[in-house]
Amino acid sequence: MRLNNYISLLWAFFAWIILSGCTPKEPLPTGKYHASSNIKVPFVSPRSDLCGSTSIEMISSYWRSTTSYVPRLSRYELDERTLIPVKGGTLQAELVSTARANGLLVYPLDPTFDALLAELGKQHPIIVLVNRGYSWYPFWHYAPVTGYDEEKRTILMHFSDQPNEALPIATFAALWKRSGNWGVVLLPPGHLPVSASAKTFLRAAYDLEKTGMTDDAIIAYQSALLRWPKDIDIHFALANAYYHSHQFAAAEQSYRKLLSLEPAHPLALNNLADLLCRTGRSKDALRVIEKAVTDDIEIQSIINATRKEISTGCALLSKSE
Repeated sequence: MRLNNYISLLWAFFAWIILSGCTPKEPLPTGKYHASSNIKVPFVSPRSDLCGSTSIEMISSYWRSTTSYVPRLSRYELDERTLIPVKGGTLQAELVSTARANGLLVYPLDPTFDALLAELGKQHPIIVLVNRGYSWYPFWHYAPVTGYDEEKRTILMHFSDQPNEALPIATFAALWKRSGNWGVVLLPPGHLPVSASAKTFLRAAYDLEKTGMTDDAIIAYQSALLRWPKDIDIHFALANAYYHSHQFAAAEQSYRKLLSLEPAHPLALNNLADLLCRTGRSKDALRVIEKAVTDDIEIQSIINATRKEISTGCALLSKSE
């Protein structure tokens, strides 16, 4: 018993040294106030090596209960996509791709408490990666962050076997710091993170489109334009998504809206000209393509190819239903 007690005390001492060495004196930004929040995220009991899968399941269940979102993957499919047996867990890339396959937009959280608490304040739960072990013997764990208690200065998490466990904010800061403050906001298309930047959100929405979820991406682009109505890149992405999904009237309208904001945008002019030609308006297409001027060699080669195709005759596209 004495030896066991000594070992326990020794481990506790090591843990105290490590935590105190990683814990900032004031993890919250000075001069910032964040109100308490408590997001009612359904709790799923932990299963060995499947914290990534259960975290996605919990967040998905929350959005299903509060919005019209419907998850696309079963629990079995979530497990199959996330678990890497040789790793005994889930890498960040698998968690992100699986959440996206489940129909959620994945936005990388800015690695600050400001961003974390701002999202929680808007009832956006976060999945974070924490190291519950040591730097030399890590025990990586994904967990949904479900709230913040301003008075008690605790972070609420579905951390292990109990829902909404309260961790002192300094302890959470130490655990979170070991993953480089990694976290993601999972949102249904049509919802925007409070802390989002236009460029990063556009990339997250385009990642949805790349996985074949064009309709969801279109919803995300449309929502983004409500916040950034003059963002040229978002207009361009939306127009292209309409075009690729054979919504030609909407695509034309979007290209023209973009060009009203930036008349000389060479790729928008090129794509609009291509669309006009393929919908039987070659003369209009030639007038548009002549306005496309650029010093970029690669873009110019695309424009030249489009101009040549217009002059020789474009293959007509079938109309959208």
